[in-house]
Amino acid sequence: MLTGSPGGSTIISTTVETMLDVMDFGMNAQQAVDAPRMHMPWWPDRIDVEPGHLRPHARAALRAMRYRLHQRAPCGAAESIVVGPRRIQGANHRRRAAGAAMGCRQCAVP
Repeated sequence: MLTGSPGGSTIISTTVETMLDVMDFGMNAQQAVDAPRMHMPWWPDRIDVEPGHLRPHARAALRAMRYRLHQRAPCGAAESIVVGPRRIQGANHRRRAAGAAMGCRQCAVP
C-alpha cells in the first residue's frame, strides 16, 4: 500500500488512519480514503474529530477518560494505491479534485 496526504500536522493522522482502515478494517482503497478521521494535535490539548467518525459509546468512553473532543471540518485529502492479489486499486479523496491515484482494473498483479 502506498498512501499520503497534504495537511501539515494532520499528515501522519491521515496516512496512518487510511492504512489501518485497509489493513485492519478491510476497507477498499476508496472507502479508506473517504472515511472520516480524528487527529490529536500537540496543542491545544484536545482530539479533533470529523463528523461521523466516532459512535456515541466511543465518545462517552473518551470523555470518561477526560479527553476533550472538538468537532472539526474534514482534514487531509488522502491518495492511496493498494496492491491486492488480483488487482491494483487507486483512490483519491474528492476534496482534491485535481489529485489522482491510479490503479488498473484490468491489470493482474504478477
